[in-house]
Amino acid sequence: MIHLYSDSRCPFSHRVRIILHIKDMDFKIIDITINSRQDLMTLNPYNQTPVLVDDIDKNNKKKDLILIDTGIICEYIDERFPHPQLMPIEPAEKARLRMLMHHLDKELFSYLRAVEGMNPKDTKLKKDLDKTKKHIVAGLDGIAQVFVANKKANYIFGNSFSLLDAAVLPLLWRLNHYEIEAKPSWSGMMKYADRLFAKPEFIASLTPAERGMRK
Repeated sequence: MIHLYSDSRCPFSHRVRIILHIKDMDFKIIDITINSRQDLMTLNPYNQTPVLVDDIDKNNKKKDLILIDTGIICEYIDERFPHPQLMPIEPAEKARLRMLMHHLDKELFSYLRAVEGMNPKDTKLKKDLDKTKKHIVAGLDGIAQVFVANKKANYIFGNSFSLLDAAVLPLLWRLNHYEIEAKPSWSGMMKYADRLFAKPEFIASLTPAERGMRK
């Protein structure tokens, strides 16, 4: 069985939870905000969530597989449980999606991790926090252009839900929480987000803490 060490407020943990629910598979969530962080520190020397532990066939005396990178975790789940497929099958399209994910990791999600580590009540960090939020807004401006260029787009990449959608939705859900106001130019992107927020799989992925992040 899959065991996911997850923080109830972590957007990267949320990304994995969305995928697990879309796959409709058996898994166990270990919330490190309730349980001791000691197990997490043992599994991940960087002391970050998410961490995935796959209880592989013990009859063959195989050891548990431990994964600590969000991107690796998501691709592993998609390959291990291939229905529905969240990565393109064709190699060139798969490479294109991976390139987009790499770009967003550098230009957007790295700043998201930074925001999570800042205390918004710390006045000494206000300038750094505001600067980091500007980077996030710039990254979202780029994603919003997908929906400006193609007003009929249902998803960010292609005609079906992908790992890219699972990566972006936790951030869009947290805009109020991060005190980031949606721009008029984001209207297409926000309509897309509202439509996917209503899906049962997304609703099921939310923790009580995350439910309170959006008005």
